[in-house]
Amino acid sequence: MTTLHKLKKNYEFKKVYNEGRYYVEKYVVMYIIMNNSASNRVGFSVSKKVGNSVVRNRVKRLMKEVYRHFRGNMKMGHDIVFTARAGSGAADYSKIEKNIVSILKKAKLQKSEE
Repeated sequence: MTTLHKLKKNYEFKKVYNEGRYYVEKYVVMYIIMNNSASNRVGFSVSKKVGNSVVRNRVKRLMKEVYRHFRGNMKMGHDIVFTARAGSGAADYSKIEKNIVSILKKAKLQKSEE
C-alpha cells in the first residue's frame, strides 16, 4: 500500500468519522466517505482499550492483511477507516476476516461478480 493510498493526518480521520457512514461488526467498525478520486485511501485505528502496544499492533497488522487481500475486488473512490473494537485483541485472523467481509457486503463495496 503506497503513501497515496493511506490516511495519515488527524484531520483526514476526523473528516471520515464526522461526515461518513459507519458499519459495525463484533470486532471491527468501518467508517466510509466518498473521496471523488480513482482510488481508495484507507486508515487503521486501534484504541488502547484493545490491549497493550503488542496486541494493538497485531490487530492492526491483521486488519491491514485482510484489506490487502480484498482491495482488488473493491469499488474505488472512497476514504475508509477501519477501527478495532474492544475484544478484538483476542480474535484471530479468520474472525477479523469474517467481520471485514461482512462489513464490505453491508456497505456494498465489493465489485459485482459478472
